[in-house]
Amino acid sequence: MNRQELLKDWYIRYHLVFGKRYTIRQKKRFLKSLSADILPFRQDIKLDTFKLNEKDKNEYQNLYVGNIKKADTIICTYYDTPAVRCSPYHFFDIEHRKKSLTTFILFSSILYIIIGFLFTLLVAIPIFQTKEIGSIWFILCILFYIVYFYFLNKVTRGLPKRNNLIQNTSSILLLLNCIASFHSKRLAFALVDAGCTNDVGLEKLMNESDAKVYMLDSIGSEKPLYQVMPNSNQYREIESVDQVDSLVFTNDRLVYIISGDKKDDQFILSRKDLQKKKLNESNMNNLFSFLEQVERRKFK
Repeated sequence: MNRQELLKDWYIRYHLVFGKRYTIRQKKRFLKSLSADILPFRQDIKLDTFKLNEKDKNEYQNLYVGNIKKADTIICTYYDTPAVRCSPYHFFDIEHRKKSLTTFILFSSILYIIIGFLFTLLVAIPIFQTKEIGSIWFILCILFYIVYFYFLNKVTRGLPKRNNLIQNTSSILLLLNCIASFHSKRLAFALVDAGCTNDVGLEKLMNESDAKVYMLDSIGSEKPLYQVMPNSNQYREIESVDQVDSLVFTNDRLVYIISGDKKDDQFILSRKDLQKKKLNESNMNNLFSFLEQVERRKFK
């Protein structure tokens, strides 16, 4: 299979087959498939499983390719996908993510409970009062409640978003292409967990390594590309990419490369932009060319 066919195969697999990476099960299936796709090119794959703290019940997993402790440069992105929400995507704003998700879960849960209440009042109670146990209508009501509470549990946990090509499958596809193309031992790759929630996967990576990290986020959108960093001295020229100093994060080793709208001091992608089903090939090609220069040590 040549490179072009391989890229098409990855596009289908990670956009359509493993496009949702929200639950623990979905993320584990994705990581298993991803590891299998990387193995023909690299065998130095490591899966790092960890918790935020000893009391935390949530388990996170980062996947590393190469030695992150010896590398001086890491190309990174997050692989998890978000829950459905009504608001645009605000880069770097963890509190906004939490508030947006909580608001959507609260609204959808109330609406779902109202539907259940109306069904009980208008349908179930009359059937239970007039139909015998074991009748077809009685059994159908019981089946309805089984299905109803199954989906109520999902609604209260957040519904996984279906189309995640822009956020953040586009970045994963570019990273896979880089892994297959670049072979410098001083360069490593990372796919981190919780990029759509609390960024704990990125924090774990930054604590484990002293390397400079290029973090890719939603690069496949139709919006302009930006390098966002706390120190303009780190700026490296990329075709069609603007440089922005930001005080949102202060780690000089971290450089974000994102695609979005800049509004005052914020970066945003609208819901319409997030729902696009076509990649911006110009963004993808420009960034690959830049990262190729990074791999060749033209930039450090």
